[in-house]
Amino acid sequence: MFTIKARDLAATLDRVAPHRFRADEDAGDLDALILDCTPGHLHAVAYSDRTLAVARTSVAGDVWTALIGYDDAAALRGWLESSETVTVEHVTSGGHQQLRFTEGPAEITVPAASHVGRLPWRALLRLVLDARDHPLAVGRPVQLNADDLALWGNAGGDGEAIEFRSLGPVGTLVTAGADFLGLQAPHTWDGPTPGEGWSSSLRTRRFPFAGTFLEVGARYADCTRTVWVVPARPGRGEEPTLVCADYAAVTLPISQVLAVGKFLIRLPD
Repeated sequence: MFTIKARDLAATLDRVAPHRFRADEDAGDLDALILDCTPGHLHAVAYSDRTLAVARTSVAGDVWTALIGYDDAAALRGWLESSETVTVEHVTSGGHQQLRFTEGPAEITVPAASHVGRLPWRALLRLVLDARDHPLAVGRPVQLNADDLALWGNAGGDGEAIEFRSLGPVGTLVTAGADFLGLQAPHTWDGPTPGEGWSSSLRTRRFPFAGTFLEVGARYADCTRTVWVVPARPGRGEEPTLVCADYAAVTLPISQVLAVGKFLIRLPD
């Protein structure tokens, strides 16, 4: 449980909201975003078939992850408009994983979509950041601000891909199809190095249990082929709880799962 200013949570949701499947695609259960909490940050993760976006804001929270549908996220975003400071809780009620947001007597509860497959966004971003710093990487980084990007939006008016290629101190070459060329003047930036300070957010959230390790958000199968999700890291001295990925209302202590399922095998992401 933690408290956060409503405007900070709203801004974090807004930064990733555009990154979702298009309305004409049958995304089904994939049309969801992830709220992922670590002791230092709350992350909002959104994705489509073409993009992945992660925004974070500082919190002093526990360790949990929950997928929520975009409609529920939109309802939460609207509720935040009339709020100042909200308390966020990751709870299990009636066998369902939920996120509860309260401010005084006002409350909104958002159900978690635990049946949605896990997105390995930490692993993907680690690969991207490692590739950027690889000694064999070709080219220079291209840095544009939001206003710059808005200027180039119509360059591919007929659906062409817009390419940004750094020319070093000269600037950035912008191309779109056979009939468009542009040049973006270079910027100087005083902000932090891109990707710097993200190591704590991108490390795995494994914790020891009975001589092995479990990971928050990962999926495991037992001998009956039932798939279970680890929704949160247990507190000190507490037993881990598992949520059934096939039947979201089934939430059991791990000891009860193992009594029937015998063992747990980690499934690929």
